[in-house]
Amino acid sequence: MKKFHDVLEYLVLMHEIDTLINLYNAVEKVALRYNFDRLGLFQRTVTPAGNNVAWQNLFEHIVSTDVSVLFDSEADGILLSFGTLGDPYYWDRATVETKEFNPAIYRRLRTRCVRAAETGLNYGVTFPVYQREGLAGAMVFACENRIELSTLEVSLFATLARETLKRSLFILQCGKPTRRRSGIVPELSAREVTILRNLADGMTSVETGKAIGLTNHTVNWYVSGLQQKLHARNRQNLVALAFRLGLIS
Repeated sequence: MKKFHDVLEYLVLMHEIDTLINLYNAVEKVALRYNFDRLGLFQRTVTPAGNNVAWQNLFEHIVSTDVSVLFDSEADGILLSFGTLGDPYYWDRATVETKEFNPAIYRRLRTRCVRAAETGLNYGVTFPVYQREGLAGAMVFACENRIELSTLEVSLFATLARETLKRSLFILQCGKPTRRRSGIVPELSAREVTILRNLADGMTSVETGKAIGLTNHTVNWYVSGLQQKLHARNRQNLVALAFRLGLIS
């Protein structure tokens, strides 16, 4: 299966994800498929008076690693606000181009890139996210070796960034917890319950996919998400936990 199919699959299924941690895990799977080692999602907010801009890391309670190597709110924020380098922009090209027209931004970007390289992140790409009001955020992907995205892949990742920010904000507005608390039974979609029942009946991913009109890859994606929701070690443990929690009978 071509890698961009994973992006398409994520865009179809992400709307059933109801916690930030599961959303992060789902988008991380897509990133790893492209050999991106790290990712970050940042929301841009502006005060009502329009005189102060802040950037918030929306995955800060899920990933504890230092995201300052991915995003500099001053340098990257200015580049994104003015759209100087186009959509998206690659870190190495950004440092070269800013050296000519803004030495101050160049120095900050260069410092961030050096710090990122020290953690094994030699290459990165930043996608701006726009909404009706203008610039709303950014999504960053980084890795060790340079990766060239095709025109189609750039378009898909731009959509992924936009929809992931939108879904993250929706989850936060609904007050969903980012981590499953002990003793709380997770909410499952009708499709997730169907897949659990099929697993309990001994059906394979291929058989389940044929029964409900999905590919076996999509079924496996659902199963992986269910294991994360229920903190199951494997499929057998997943079915056992589902019975114990009363999710299936």
